[in-house]
Amino acid sequence: MSSKSLDVGILGQQNENNDHGAEEKSDVEDKDQGPAIATRLDVYNALENSKFIGSSSFAGKADGTKTIPALPPMSGLFIHDIGRVSLPITPSQAKTLKAHSWKTNDDVFTNIYQVEEHSIDIQNPLWDSSLSKLIKTVAFKLGIRPDDLSAKLDMLLYMEKGSSIDWCSDVEEDDNIIGSMLIQLPSVFTGGKISVFDGDEEVDEEDEANFITSFNMGGPNNEAEFACHFVCHYSDCQYEIEEITSGSRVLLRYSLCYSSNDGVSPTANLLHKTVIPLKTSLSLLPRTDRMILVPLRKHYSPSSLTLNGIDALAPDHRAIAESIKWAGGDNWTVLILNAHNTYTTRSERDENGQCKISLVTPHNEEGRKVDLKWMQKIIDLSLMEGEDDKKKGRMLLSTSNRLVDNWGKRKSRKTKAIHNGYDSDSHYGYGYDHHTSYEYISTYRATFLLAYDAGSVYELKCVEMSKSSISGRIIRNDGVIAAAADVVKKQDYSLLGRLLDVAESKEELRFGSSTCRDLLEMVISTGNKCDGTTSLANRIVGALSTSTEPDSVLWHTILSAVKKFGWRDLRANVSSLLFDESRKKENDYGSSRKSRISLVVFLNRIDFCLTLTSADAYVRRSNFAQKCISDSIEDLNKTDNKNLLYRSLVEKIDSMVELHGWKAMANVAKHSLEFLRSNARWRLDVFVGIGHLVSKFHRKHSCSITLEAMKSFAMTFASKMSESSYFDITNYLSSSPRAEALLASIRVVIEHGDQHAMGLVGKRLISHRSTFSSFVKTVSESAINNIEAQTFLLDVLNKLLVQHSIDSEVAACACQRGSSCGCKWNVGTPDNVGEDNITVSPSLHIKLILDASSDLAHMKDKDGRLPLHYAAARSVYETVACILEANPKAAVIRDPVTGLYPFMLAGSNENTAAAFELLLSDPNLVLGEIPADEDDEENDRKRKRSPSM
Repeated sequence: MSSKSLDVGILGQQNENNDHGAEEKSDVEDKDQGPAIATRLDVYNALENSKFIGSSSFAGKADGTKTIPALPPMSGLFIHDIGRVSLPITPSQAKTLKAHSWKTNDDVFTNIYQVEEHSIDIQNPLWDSSLSKLIKTVAFKLGIRPDDLSAKLDMLLYMEKGSSIDWCSDVEEDDNIIGSMLIQLPSVFTGGKISVFDGDEEVDEEDEANFITSFNMGGPNNEAEFACHFVCHYSDCQYEIEEITSGSRVLLRYSLCYSSNDGVSPTANLLHKTVIPLKTSLSLLPRTDRMILVPLRKHYSPSSLTLNGIDALAPDHRAIAESIKWAGGDNWTVLILNAHNTYTTRSERDENGQCKISLVTPHNEEGRKVDLKWMQKIIDLSLMEGEDDKKKGRMLLSTSNRLVDNWGKRKSRKTKAIHNGYDSDSHYGYGYDHHTSYEYISTYRATFLLAYDAGSVYELKCVEMSKSSISGRIIRNDGVIAAAADVVKKQDYSLLGRLLDVAESKEELRFGSSTCRDLLEMVISTGNKCDGTTSLANRIVGALSTSTEPDSVLWHTILSAVKKFGWRDLRANVSSLLFDESRKKENDYGSSRKSRISLVVFLNRIDFCLTLTSADAYVRRSNFAQKCISDSIEDLNKTDNKNLLYRSLVEKIDSMVELHGWKAMANVAKHSLEFLRSNARWRLDVFVGIGHLVSKFHRKHSCSITLEAMKSFAMTFASKMSESSYFDITNYLSSSPRAEALLASIRVVIEHGDQHAMGLVGKRLISHRSTFSSFVKTVSESAINNIEAQTFLLDVLNKLLVQHSIDSEVAACACQRGSSCGCKWNVGTPDNVGEDNITVSPSLHIKLILDASSDLAHMKDKDGRLPLHYAAARSVYETVACILEANPKAAVIRDPVTGLYPFMLAGSNENTAAAFELLLSDPNLVLGEIPADEDDEENDRKRKRSPSM
């Protein structure tokens, strides 16, 4: 039969590293852990509700080297009629002992020699006190309060070569006897292994080995010659002693007596029933939760822990430690941890303060300090205050009768007085200055039992996180990031499997974009479709945190994985990245937004789907891309996430159209540009970029979508430009490429905007003299020997400028810098700013643009209209006079759109002064006669060269 290893104390054996430098898992590997449904709260409840939790048997070497107290090797054994017996026993004394003992030889006992208790005397004066300490340890191991257990010597057993005891159980006549203990005095022998069976009759034969614990009692390595060994068990356990193959052994048999008056005596069967909740909850904890923190009622000083180890603990606290150790198995380690809590508040009632917790190096059960720095990074002393906290796996229980949730009584309090920015420390808190404020600093100390599964150290290290000191939110998952980097460095697929188990156990331990990308790239570069790495690649994609949206680089890496391992094998987890509703919701609790779908997310998802469609034939045959695009557009239309709207998005839309073609991107481009136009905060570079893009699309792919985009942009750009600052426009005009982009956007307004939109742009252009001068200069320079640019300049004059004049509202500058101001039109001091005595002509902006290109007054636009026609219909007298002066003959040319002469247009505009001025230019107009040279005006203009040409 196989045997279980002996539980020799709280710590047990240390883990050894495997060939990869990682901690080994438990001896019995969790091949099928089952559902990880247990939480730390289940563990605490099991501890609180259990009466007896312990082992049904326990054995060890009583030499004081561990936490087991020492028994004197020289016991001073004295047997009546024999005398003092030396140990190990000599052959002659053995012969005499056999002659004065009772020999049992039947179906169970073979060659067993017994000496009754009344003939035995242990003369070493230290024996009784040492035995009492051992019984205390035995009580803890058996799940009994030390005060309730005692031992009574029954007999001495002598075994020699050939002696053995077959499977049997003890029948006790005294109801207070609950078990027995064999103390093996120093002996020399081989064989004789002692085994204990703690199952019942219902255990199947094939499962019996799981209920058997075996103890060698120091025989194989000759330790039995120099120290006492012991084994104890409950009375309802069966036991056997295998045959002694050489030498002999001397055993003292004690009855274990239970003295509690609670009416229920512990048995192995009862222990099995009561330990199940704790054992089950510990075994079903996710590996990332296999560290628990139990607060104790008492603070234990470091000196007492160093001196006494686990013996320093009160019985109830020691019982908790032993219970966890037994229920968890050999891999669970229990340490004793001290912590200090410095609580600072400005209220004498200790309200609204701040805690600063510091950990003290933990002690093991032997009292030695354990330097485990990795623990300090993951120990969480936050209380479980609500159901959500309990489910999320916080370590420290907050409310319990047995497991205390507070830090006990305050150990010290100090008052810090702050005087006008200077600190003065006082233990009494005196302060006489009425400006003095106080901080009350209280110090609390507490002791905790810290238990963890040594086989889960790798997973526990992954729990390390950086959190916000203000909100407590997770900022960065340092443990997972470090573990992933180690996996990539070592190219270790076994560690990758464990890391994926960690990521899949809790949402907060899932991967960020960079971690997911690095692991995927490792699998792509080193694995192949036939060696099982396809499953790992699929799990890596599925382990991406639901709060993390893949960036463009990660989408590209996922695409590479699909190309290598196939769409069918990765489809489920990749599709969830696109269609899972939880991935469309905003997970930032500090944000008021409900949706995660920003324009960046939208474009990245569409880009991935279209690229995947072109790369995979199976996807092309499906409706995957169509569904992705339609769902994404619907999500974009519903989103309230308007962040990250910058010019690079415009460039991305452009590049996606170039890559995937207009046919695939038309609807996407439409909604993207509409979203940008409607939601982007005013930034000139963003809207100028949009204008450049819609113009490009309209030139190359003219259709109803692009036409509508041009019209919508014209209206929005005009409105937004009217809100732009003087500095934005001036800075934009100072750079040639940027200036050209701005002019292109203004051209869209001219070609597709209405009168209101064009009026807004024109008013903004003339709002500052320096801005307007820069604008005219930029347009004029681009118009030299460029007919298209000259046409644009003409449109600017006709549609943006003539309807405006430099009135008091425009001339008054908000900067109020007086004569040093270079942005306002009028020249004067701050005293006359905003008054009626404007010192500049209302048509100065018209004069400046005509001076820049004198041919403008003679040029007709695409409708055949001259600038004078526009001015007469919409401008003030000064503007009409200025344009008329530049082209007097225009006064006799009909407007081809309305059929009216300029003076008629002015009259319809109720501009009587301008109408009279136009009539004076040629009185024959009153008679309705057309001057003979009217038709030749255009030819005359063409024969003349402008002074600027």
